[in-house]
Amino acid sequence: MSATTAYDGYEAWKGWSEDQFMTLDQTDRAYFDLEMRGVPVTGEHVLEIGFGNGSFLAWAKAQGALLCGTELSEQGQASAANRGVEVLPVDLAQSVATHRARFGVIAAFDVFEHLSFDAIRTMLDQIGALLRPGGLCVVRFPNGQGLLSGLYQAGDYTHVSTLSASIMTQFVHGTVLDIVRADSSAIPDRGLAWKARSLLRRGFEALLCRLYGFRAPLGPNLTVVLRKKEGAA
Repeated sequence: MSATTAYDGYEAWKGWSEDQFMTLDQTDRAYFDLEMRGVPVTGEHVLEIGFGNGSFLAWAKAQGALLCGTELSEQGQASAANRGVEVLPVDLAQSVATHRARFGVIAAFDVFEHLSFDAIRTMLDQIGALLRPGGLCVVRFPNGQGLLSGLYQAGDYTHVSTLSASIMTQFVHGTVLDIVRADSSAIPDRGLAWKARSLLRRGFEALLCRLYGFRAPLGPNLTVVLRKKEGAA
């Protein structure tokens, strides 16, 4: 990675390393089991955009997915290729012609917030081209309408755009993509104390929405699931 970019030293800051690449701990497994509910990956061609240290790739591989990925980090690209992942160019425009309608599932965890609005719109068009009709795309980003989204949004100076479920509906309006789910990102069960906090949090969020007369997911991270329309090219 070039020292002239904003991402110089990013892998070290994130704690990514070759020896930990595509490892999956119990918390990660539980998280993806929840987050990917209703998104079948077994036997599917799965593309992860910006795979980082590969935890989702590891989860998808365990489910029997056929793996492809993109990553800005040259270290990550090499780690993925060494483990049999097909690495595609970071610029998805280079893959549209050769991989059109190939993928049943595309994932982009913590990617969109690093892009400008124009770049997000372009990427969504490219995702629409790469998905097969009926295919699903899962994206996660800091929730601009969330109560504590600043913990994530302001925690990384490479974050460019503030996003929300409402903004995503603007992005996909008139495209081949529809939103099928937009919820606060999953939090794996960590026992009785977690269940109590989860109950209190949901109750507080519901009360706040009622008091102010609006409805929106308020978790600090938001996960949106998109589907390519049947019959779309």
